[in-house]
Amino acid sequence: MSATVSRRELLKGRPAGARALLPDPRGVQIGDPADLGVVEAAALLQARRLSSRELTEACLARIEQRDPFLNAWVRTYPELALQQADAADQRLAGARRGSLAPLVCGIPLGLKDLYAVEGLPLTASSRVLEGNVARGDSTVWALLRRNGMVLLGHTQMHEFAAGVATPQTGNPWDPSRSPGGSSGGSGAALGARMVPAATGSDTGGSLRSPASACGVSSIKPTYGRVSTYGLIPCVWTLDHAGPMARSAADVALLLDHIAEPDPRDPASLAPPPRPATYLCAPTPGPRPLAGLRLGVPDGAADSLPAGTARLWASYLGEVRDLGATVVGFAAPANEPSILSALGEAWAYHQQFGPAALARYTPEVAALVVAARAAAESPTGDYIDYQRQRMRYANAWRETLAGLRLTAVLKPGSSVDGATRDQTTGLTIFTGSVSGDYGWADAAGLPVAMTPVGRSASTGMPFGVQIGGAPHDEATLLRIAIDYQAAHPYWAEAPPEPPAAAGQANPAIGGLVSGQIPPGR
Repeated sequence: MSATVSRRELLKGRPAGARALLPDPRGVQIGDPADLGVVEAAALLQARRLSSRELTEACLARIEQRDPFLNAWVRTYPELALQQADAADQRLAGARRGSLAPLVCGIPLGLKDLYAVEGLPLTASSRVLEGNVARGDSTVWALLRRNGMVLLGHTQMHEFAAGVATPQTGNPWDPSRSPGGSSGGSGAALGARMVPAATGSDTGGSLRSPASACGVSSIKPTYGRVSTYGLIPCVWTLDHAGPMARSAADVALLLDHIAEPDPRDPASLAPPPRPATYLCAPTPGPRPLAGLRLGVPDGAADSLPAGTARLWASYLGEVRDLGATVVGFAAPANEPSILSALGEAWAYHQQFGPAALARYTPEVAALVVAARAAAESPTGDYIDYQRQRMRYANAWRETLAGLRLTAVLKPGSSVDGATRDQTTGLTIFTGSVSGDYGWADAAGLPVAMTPVGRSASTGMPFGVQIGGAPHDEATLLRIAIDYQAAHPYWAEAPPEPPAAAGQANPAIGGLVSGQIPPGR
């Protein structure tokens, strides 16, 4: 898509949750509809300049063209998607007669393969669950379905969300490199422009790692802000559900449609009164971040490779130029180890029995064995872990308030374009080369991820984490939206896959035994 209307103009005057029409989209020139982001597509759909069927067909064609080289999808549902697109078009047509359609109505979506959809397979990218069919909808999908979104399919993930790599999937910028994990299929599908919106989950960085690796945006909400009901769990007290998309504004619009309390999720939080909008226009003026104090933990960038270290330093200069004050600070110490929560995984996996071990990948099989041992250990150790988590979360809240920090900045990855073999065999429990993510999961804090450019060393994308106080997603998203308006790295698209050359797909060729192969 080429556009003569800026994102600032497109979002102008859009309060979150309002049903007012989007600004006149006649300045938006449509090329291939698959290249549209959520907000651009919403403007065109609401104005009836584009149909959901046209958009859905374009995305399905893009999947057919590009996914053989990336393997981002476990399954796609073309017939279902087109039926839902036609229903969305009828709903959008009715808006002309006075019944207003939700802003996400007609937008195609990919669901990570742990979000249940009634009557459809649900496999967590594992052969352990081959043949499993969901008996009901996850709350997130139920909300998005109610608002008219179109389900294209389930995206690949690291088996049972336990790892950092999604090894069966290639990165759209270079299929020999990792798309991150465990939501790597969602990240790859978004980066390759196969879908404008997707979901992920985050137990140890799994919404943030793929966003950084694939050059897209995401937000890990406050723990409990988005219901995890109907998601296959990894570690229930650390699991976060959240949206992924190309831009922060796209992510904000998606979050606004799934952040609702859910009585079926004991951790679910009623959202507080919103002091600012989720879907918000960039702040006008040359210094939109003026008055904000952004904290950088001491030593945050000490281990960055040269290529990403330059991007990190450039980003800090860019936010200063936009008016922010950047200050160093000592982050809370004694981050509790996720290993102490390993026993929680056994609560789910015990149902499969010893015979299933051969159907897991080797690293996840070992994890399940360790989870059983952890679950049988003295409960006092687990209680001590949960107490430590509470102290750690309180320490973060006190630090943010005491230093008057609007947000915390951390690198989005500690590596520069990890190859797929570098991440083989790793899990979120046994080690990670990908980044510093556990702090926000342990403390339950929200974190937005924004692309900040591509490494001169590898050509691979790199992102920055923008974390903050509980319930303050709106502020973090505003920071990301203001930054992206000035520095639209999110709009960069990867090269076309080498389809014409007939090259083999390294992602499929490198499949690890035990994981779900490509299948549509």
